[in-house]
Amino acid sequence: MLGGTHWVREQHGFSLVETLVVLIIISIVAAIALMQRGSANSQFQRQNVARELKVAFERGRFDSVKRRADTSGVQAKVIVDVNSYTLTSYVDVSGTMTATDATSNFSAQNIVIAGYGGLSLPYTVYYNQRGEAVDSGGASISPTFLVCNVSCSSPTISNSNIVLVTPTGTVNLLAGGSSIPSFTAPTITAVPPSNSINNTVTLP
Repeated sequence: MLGGTHWVREQHGFSLVETLVVLIIISIVAAIALMQRGSANSQFQRQNVARELKVAFERGRFDSVKRRADTSGVQAKVIVDVNSYTLTSYVDVSGTMTATDATSNFSAQNIVIAGYGGLSLPYTVYYNQRGEAVDSGGASISPTFLVCNVSCSSPTISNSNIVLVTPTGTVNLLAGGSSIPSFTAPTITAVPPSNSINNTVTLP
């Protein structure tokens, strides 16, 4: 007290409760941001696996067409399993088929592949000399695969992609949850091996 007047010192700063509230809000916002980032990374990894699988099919198709592979023993093939896929193609000048051309395993990324419509894995897709997707006996096939984060039990656009191989051998990459288009096997006109090209040209 000075001359009957009270001097009150002004207080500045935050109370302990205010500081704790701010820290809690910052923690919640940071946790949400990390969760969204983790989800985005998982989706990116899944989409990358789906794209790489699509490329493996396309490489196999190109290889068989290039070499005119007419039997399953020399046809390029892609073996698709739950946590991996393998492209087997002609890469040895001695004529040996090898699986070392492209092998991908993504089990550590929490990404799985499942067959669509009851298709069981592992499943092998061969490509004949016309680039068509066939089984080991040469019959036309059109397999569809789901590439999913963690599980394919409930595929949606946010947790899965669809890789569809058509009978003609082309490959489509669709968002999960998309309706699957149906394709029919191409019509092939059989040409007997005894038929030859007429190499005589007649001018009028």
